[in-house]
Amino acid sequence: MPSSQPNYNYKLTYFDARGAAELSRFILAYAGVPYQDIRVPRDQWAALKPKTLFRQLPFLEIDGRPFGQSVAFARLLAKKYNLAGATDEEQAHVDAIIDYQKDMTQAIRKWHMEKDEAVKATLQEEYFRTTAPEHLDVLQSHLKGHFFASSGVTFADFAIAIFLGNMLRRNAAALDKHAALKEHLERVNSLPGIKEWIARRPETEN
Repeated sequence: MPSSQPNYNYKLTYFDARGAAELSRFILAYAGVPYQDIRVPRDQWAALKPKTLFRQLPFLEIDGRPFGQSVAFARLLAKKYNLAGATDEEQAHVDAIIDYQKDMTQAIRKWHMEKDEAVKATLQEEYFRTTAPEHLDVLQSHLKGHFFASSGVTFADFAIAIFLGNMLRRNAAALDKHAALKEHLERVNSLPGIKEWIARRPETEN
């Protein structure tokens, strides 16, 4: 979906990871918009940190103006490129899906950050046995045909596809009982721009 927006100079700064920057990367890839993908080495972060808006990465610069908080500037990009929902009500639904994805991510962090490997393995098994199926049931119930909004693809679809892709990296069978979500993931990952980005993006741990 090539953009008809004015030409902006975008610079997206994050670590060498997908993480919190990947949603904006998906939006820009789908919109066909060029940007600078700045990846900060971990040993340079301490020097850069005091210069950032929220002492955090990622941040986005638009024509030199910085914006912080990854979901906030992803939403800004989504609005610029008609990926935020067609009506106010649909935008509220899209935002709700984004918020639910954050809830699901928090549930994963509870075990993903565990230092004790034995405890981590137990928590991970419990998550995929109990919590994940419930979350996926709820998520699947909100699909509106091919996407999460009746009007078509939005940045909520990108956020969920990224989340589900990460989930499958940890458990290849995670979507076996949620065929509609598995099809949604494949559909999003095959979209023009997204497909090419996935093929060329750097291989990273997260």
